[in-house]
Amino acid sequence: MKLEIKNSPIKFPADSVIAGILDQNEILFKGLPGKALDLAHKYQKDIMHNKTKTPLLIPLMDHKQDSFLFFAALESVKYYSRNEAVKILAYKALQKMRDLGRKNLIFLVDTKKAADIAPLLAEGLLLGAYRFDRYLSKKDQTPTDECVTFVCNPSDKPGILNQLKTVIPICESVNSAREIIDEPSDVVTPEALAKRARSIARRYNLRCRILDEKQLAKQGYNGLLTVGAGSPHPPRLIVLEYIPRKSSANKHLCIVGKGITFDTGGICLKPAKKMWEMKTDMSGAAAALHAIEAAARLSIPLRISSVIPAAENAIGRQANLPGYIFRAKNGKTVHVINTDAEGRLILTDAFAAARDLKPSHLVDLATLTGSCISALGYFLSGLFGNDPAFNKLYLELAEKAGEPCWELPLHNEYMQYLSCDFADINNIGAISEGGAIQAALFLSEFIPEGVPWIHLDIAGPARIGKDIAGDQWKYLRAGASGVGIRALILLARRLAGD
Repeated sequence: MKLEIKNSPIKFPADSVIAGILDQNEILFKGLPGKALDLAHKYQKDIMHNKTKTPLLIPLMDHKQDSFLFFAALESVKYYSRNEAVKILAYKALQKMRDLGRKNLIFLVDTKKAADIAPLLAEGLLLGAYRFDRYLSKKDQTPTDECVTFVCNPSDKPGILNQLKTVIPICESVNSAREIIDEPSDVVTPEALAKRARSIARRYNLRCRILDEKQLAKQGYNGLLTVGAGSPHPPRLIVLEYIPRKSSANKHLCIVGKGITFDTGGICLKPAKKMWEMKTDMSGAAAALHAIEAAARLSIPLRISSVIPAAENAIGRQANLPGYIFRAKNGKTVHVINTDAEGRLILTDAFAAARDLKPSHLVDLATLTGSCISALGYFLSGLFGNDPAFNKLYLELAEKAGEPCWELPLHNEYMQYLSCDFADINNIGAISEGGAIQAALFLSEFIPEGVPWIHLDIAGPARIGKDIAGDQWKYLRAGASGVGIRALILLARRLAGD
């Protein structure tokens, strides 16, 4: 898909859909030809008088018979914020264009709000256009020469262009993350994640360090070795560092992403139904990998590190058994009651590696607990943290990014359920209620001391299931969502002083 910006007015090409969005009684229709202007005004009045909220699609008969007008009001999108409504309507316009077999989509943004609305439209389009159809014999025949044009006032063109230079790399990184999450687990193994990290490091001049199973054993990273023991694909610990020439001397964001490339549950086997979705269990790793990629592409003036513990939790002759005890990198001993509570085990290694990097702020993303889904559903991430100001900042930015979170408590009383007679801590609580809180409390025992830390349990929004949201949720098709990247980029920019 090609995105371009043109000065208003333009001569509308054939084979096109011309789209206008009604925002607070203002419709973006400058430059419409002939009777189309009258139709736009009528639609505006109908919206204002609550006569309709349905998007309007009409043939542009007085222009070219193979072109259409598409008008939609933000009021037609229920339940979502204004920004998300704009993105959703952009995706709907794209769907209309494709349903009609057209190649050109033209958004009329000749308005004072152009620099605000254009990047939102672009985000909805770019994320909505994503398809994972690599393994389909019959693919959607989407034309390769599709073009989306933003028609604006000449004075707004530089601002819109600058905004798109930010939006496009972020959306491309989100879609790259979605792609590796949607891939089968025989394709995305721990070593495949390491290979991808090396490729990104070469392309964007990042530091890259990868520990294999021998190095992990030598250096005492026993969480990864414990979880990955039963798999023919050995674990890896991936560390990427983006160190720009100009950055804040006292700010360093570290992103940790859980990278279980497939989770059978180990000896404590998961139910067969929908187990295939456990290829999604490396969504945190995908976010950490492609968030640092996006930051490097955007030249954000902030030091950023990504630490990715990658392992496959499989059943095999060497798989660890319930009752196994291992010593974590920070010296604490962990009693493995349930082998399906494996993500928190590999995160102990990631936090130890993060400690050595000396970050000023730490965020981890993990598809950690079904308990969080029970508490918040599929469209909210659970946020736990040890610094109220940092928590508040992330909640604000995540909402702005369209990746909403809800803060849950690190209620210390629940630590009693993780107490153990045989080791320093059990890997899972004695009761199932409050499981997401207990998992976060477990993690809190291994984070670097004195560092503002946020744990995001992304088990719900990491994958959009057809049984939950149908073919799409907002402007995202069913499948991996790439959750976390857009909010992390906003966080990085804020920490950098932007």
